[in-house]
Amino acid sequence: MKQIDTQKIRTYNECTADEQQVLDSFRKMKLMFDQARYELFSYKLTDLLEKYEGLLEMRQETQALLFDVLEEIDQHGLSGIDVDYEKLGRNREAEEDNIAEEVNIVKEYKVAFDEGLALISSGAAEQAILDAENNW
Repeated sequence: MKQIDTQKIRTYNECTADEQQVLDSFRKMKLMFDQARYELFSYKLTDLLEKYEGLLEMRQETQALLFDVLEEIDQHGLSGIDVDYEKLGRNREAEEDNIAEEVNIVKEYKVAFDEGLALISSGAAEQAILDAENNW
C-alpha cells in the first residue's frame, strides 16, 4: 500500500530557479494553446455572424422579390390565389426573431473568447496563473 506524502506542496516562489523555469514553460505553453483555441473560435464565430447577416439580407430580398412578382401577377389579372401578405410579414418577423436568438448566443461566445484573448495579450491571464501558483 502506498504511503501518502505529507510534504507541503511548494508554491512557485519556493521552487528552485530550474523548477520555476519548468513551470514558466508549462504556463507559456498553456497560454499559447488557449490563445490558439480562442483565436480559432473567435474566427469561426465571426464567420458565423457574417453568414447570419447574409441570411437575413437574403431573406428580406427574397420576400421583397416575392411581393414584386405577386404584384405583377395581380396587375396582369392572373392572380387566382388569395395571398395573406400580413401573414407572410409575420412569418418573416418570426424567422428574424428566431435567428436573432441564435445570433445572440454566437455574440455572447464571441465576446467571451475575445475577452479571453485580451487577458492573454495583456499578460493578465499569466499573472492570474502565477498568483494561483503562489496561493496553493
